[in-house]
Amino acid sequence: MKTKLFLLTIATLFCATFTFAQTAKGGMLLGGTAGFDVQFEDPDNYVSIDLQPTLGFFVADNLAVGGTLALGYGKVGDFSSTTFGLIPFGRYYLGTGNTRLFLQAQVGFQSTKTDFGGGDDATSSGSIFGAGPGVAIFLNEHVAIEGLLAYNKYGGDYDSSDLGLRFGVQAYFGGE
Repeated sequence: MKTKLFLLTIATLFCATFTFAQTAKGGMLLGGTAGFDVQFEDPDNYVSIDLQPTLGFFVADNLAVGGTLALGYGKVGDFSSTTFGLIPFGRYYLGTGNTRLFLQAQVGFQSTKTDFGGGDDATSSGSIFGAGPGVAIFLNEHVAIEGLLAYNKYGGDYDSSDLGLRFGVQAYFGGE
């Protein structure tokens, strides 16, 4: 009985250490989110796609800093827009285990070029600030599916804000 308890204790400690190493100092995360939207409206359909690749480094246990490259395109009729942004972020993970909650804050720059059709173009740019909670569900030691609910505030040429829900995949490497 003592041998079984000892082996169970060793296995539990190994699993706890193994899970913690995913967000340990010295590690990195690489992944991102993608979105695609089609709305069928008469007389024109709306199509949009956005990609947000992400790279981050764990500067301390459970604390990652990094950046997101925001790329987007939308089109309806003769109207189209292209978006580009550089958005640094900080993320703090809570708890241990295969499901980890995190808090994320980001602040950066975003620019949108709009083509109104007929040769009319406009460019707007400004800052973006966002914050919100998320969850990482680890499928194995290196890969997690993530969701993030974030409030975003855009400033600059056109002020606006939104509440968004994003999903993506992250790969976790290294760590102590």
